[in-house]
Amino acid sequence: MRTGVSGWAWRAAAVAVAVLVAAAAVTLYGSYHYAGRLLREGRHRVANLAAAVPGGPTNILLVGSDSREGLSPGQLGRIQTTVAAGQRTDTIILVHLSPARRRAVMVSIPRDLRVRIDGQTNKLNAAYALGGPSLAVKTVQQVTGVPINHYVELDFAGFLKVVDALGGVRLCNPTGRRWDDSFANLHMAAHSCQLMDGIHALAYVRARHVDSDFGRIGRQQAFIRAVMGKLTSAGNLVNLPKMLSIANAMGPHVHSDSTLTTGGALALARRVGSMSASSVDLRVYPSSDPGPACTGCPDYVVARPEAAILMTAIARDAPVLPPVGLPSGGAGLEGAPVQVLNGGGRAGAARWAAAAVRADGLTVVGTGDAPAPRGTRSTLAYPPALATQAQLLRFLLDPQVRLVPGGPPGQLVLIVGSAYQPPAPAGAPSARSTSPSSSESLSW
Repeated sequence: MRTGVSGWAWRAAAVAVAVLVAAAAVTLYGSYHYAGRLLREGRHRVANLAAAVPGGPTNILLVGSDSREGLSPGQLGRIQTTVAAGQRTDTIILVHLSPARRRAVMVSIPRDLRVRIDGQTNKLNAAYALGGPSLAVKTVQQVTGVPINHYVELDFAGFLKVVDALGGVRLCNPTGRRWDDSFANLHMAAHSCQLMDGIHALAYVRARHVDSDFGRIGRQQAFIRAVMGKLTSAGNLVNLPKMLSIANAMGPHVHSDSTLTTGGALALARRVGSMSASSVDLRVYPSSDPGPACTGCPDYVVARPEAAILMTAIARDAPVLPPVGLPSGGAGLEGAPVQVLNGGGRAGAARWAAAAVRADGLTVVGTGDAPAPRGTRSTLAYPPALATQAQLLRFLLDPQVRLVPGGPPGQLVLIVGSAYQPPAPAGAPSARSTSPSSSESLSW
């Protein structure tokens, strides 16, 4: 079963961080015009971007291109690939930089996510193919509800060069099995570690035939942690020739929007340069692959209800993000049993509330009337073991639903008050109520 995580996700994120840290080194070097020259090489006009709020969070759409431009025939052979016509977006990542929280959040969005593009159902990466960066930005903003301030695009060659400029990264096979993937050209003994150059690091994150999708996510996360750790180590941050070599190597392989000025890029660089590897929060857009609906039908990845919760938390720059979209899976709503009772006296209230609960992926184990009327406000009772699921469901149904600890074991009990209104379908966070404060509706 696929998780929907692109094999290039962590690779592209790490390269983006490398670019920003290299720009920070240029700042220390004192050559503002040098940094401007590097950026000008790949600037393009991108429509549909939102203006960043001074001093506020910055959101970057990071796209990993599979362009082979800049790779020699020998490099192509070593990564088991050939020159390919056209250009595709194998990676789509939302990068959220929070100055107030001193953290970066990187959310990998599956390229096969089912979306609407110009009124038609399609896969997310079709936006780039149909309308380039501008349509990609517009579509991601519609899907996530998060304003995109800047656009950055990277390719294979840039990845190889930044790892080589760093002197390689140390990556491990922590399992008791040997890894052999002839498609990606990855070969590692069990319980071993290697200092990998760009070619071998690319094989490490590309491999799809050595373990499960969850294992691949673990390798990709290990890679970005290794790159971040090496970039932000004291020795590298003061090694200006090395940082400048990274900037020089990356210049031809990075494309950004024209609104990313030299000063703005250097300001972002200083933010990232002050972060440690532990302050980078890696997430996966909550989604699943149910398989094609029919023979010959497209195989879409579909958003899970928790996606709206995670994206809303990011859009609000919440102090603590909900435990969803973690590489290990995290909390989820699917399968949590719920009893739905009518406590406000409105005919059919429990039935349509139960329909909304089922739409959010939960199992309704029964409907009916509460033992006594409960007035206007709805309540959601929960046992300790389902406290996180109760918080997630409260957000999806209506943040005004009051949580009541002490429900029956293994079950949530929703009592629908007379003021309760059917929620909008799960999806973009903009469809949810935003009336409560972020601290009330998104405290985990």
